[in-house]
Amino acid sequence: MALLIVCAIVPALLLAGLWKWADGRRIPTVRDAVVVEGPRAEPLITPVLSMRRAPQALASSNSDNLLVTALAPVAALVGDTSCLTVAVDGRSVLDDGGVRQVTPASNLKLLVGSVALETLGPAYTFTTQLKGILADGVVTGDLYFVGGGDPLLSTAEYPPTQKYPTSNPTSVESLVATLSAAGVTRIAGNVVGDDSRYDAERFVPTWGPSISGVEAGPLGALMVNDATSSVVPGSTARYSNPAQGAAKDLIRLLQKAGISVGGIAKTAAAPPDAAVLASAQSVPLTAVLGEMLTTSDDNTAELLLKELGVHAGTGGTRQAGNAVVLATLAARGIDTSALSLVDGSGLDSANLLTCNVVMQILEHESVTNPIGAGLPIAGKTGTLSTQFLDTDMVGRMHAKTGTLRNAKALSGYVTSPGGTITFSLILSVANASDAAKYEPVWSALATALSTYPAGPTPAQLQPL
Repeated sequence: MALLIVCAIVPALLLAGLWKWADGRRIPTVRDAVVVEGPRAEPLITPVLSMRRAPQALASSNSDNLLVTALAPVAALVGDTSCLTVAVDGRSVLDDGGVRQVTPASNLKLLVGSVALETLGPAYTFTTQLKGILADGVVTGDLYFVGGGDPLLSTAEYPPTQKYPTSNPTSVESLVATLSAAGVTRIAGNVVGDDSRYDAERFVPTWGPSISGVEAGPLGALMVNDATSSVVPGSTARYSNPAQGAAKDLIRLLQKAGISVGGIAKTAAAPPDAAVLASAQSVPLTAVLGEMLTTSDDNTAELLLKELGVHAGTGGTRQAGNAVVLATLAARGIDTSALSLVDGSGLDSANLLTCNVVMQILEHESVTNPIGAGLPIAGKTGTLSTQFLDTDMVGRMHAKTGTLRNAKALSGYVTSPGGTITFSLILSVANASDAAKYEPVWSALATALSTYPAGPTPAQLQPL
């Protein structure tokens, strides 16, 4: 028994020594590491499901609610025949009569501009040409002045005479200079204005005498200086036939450049095989839209509408253009059942739309794209250059104005640190264009919009 006990103890002692030796050589594990305790973090006291876990959304919601409160006095001034809609970054804040049919005045240009930008493309240009047969420095027959629908075609003396001068005119003098550079010294025949690109409707039939030839028209695919026959400040004298008037203007410039003209100013379509002797391109459509929106240029809107019809292959008429506008908006998912479109400028009081449609147009565009960038800026440019001068809307509000006797519109954007405000206000009441009617509403709107954003900032609403 003693021998057996010894035999059992010796191996056990050997194994114990071997284990101790091996344990001293092993690599320490994480379990064995010495834990050095640092300062303890205070536990968050904000519940997991608290709105503070989304501080930006909470701040926006608070600001939106405060804006609703600020807009309440404005909504009270709008009345049940007008409309006011407001959104922030696409979130509807106020809809007061947004589906109500109203007369948009020049806010209609927002629809025409948006559709033109989509349909024609931002780089689209209008081309005006001189055509004829040239031999040894002589145009042997008639010289054809072919209109391409360019609404900015001007002589050098015209822009300075206007309240809102064209900033991007297409120069008629450049056409004459091209002929001179080609060695042309004489036009043997007539100078013939060709405006066959569009129809011959000079005025919308339902425009009254205070509009036709004063606010817009006579219209045609070849118009020089808006068909003005007497280029002096404030003149409303117009050629009854824009194409013939353009031919007269060209004859004067040709003679001034030393090119004699054997015939007179006439109108006709150029022969299909007539050679192009000179051409002038307008600025890109983006700049044309800027001219139309900033100064609310009516002729530009009407010619753009007809150009839409030409581009669609259905003819250069306002009816064809309006069909393109309606089809394009419907393809965007906009309900066009409340729309009644007569012209492109908004001069006709029978035009009807809704504030919601205007909002959809504005939200399809943006404050920085060609439509938004072309809008007048409060206290700075165009038809808003003298508006909101004593408010913080200066430089921040980009909006399209609109004025008829019984309609006053203002729709666009206001930039703010809390997001972009989109709004449409269309007053459709008797004598809406009187300052006593619209200025209190405009002033109240500016005051309300200037309050955004309000309440705690996202930084102040971070989880605790």
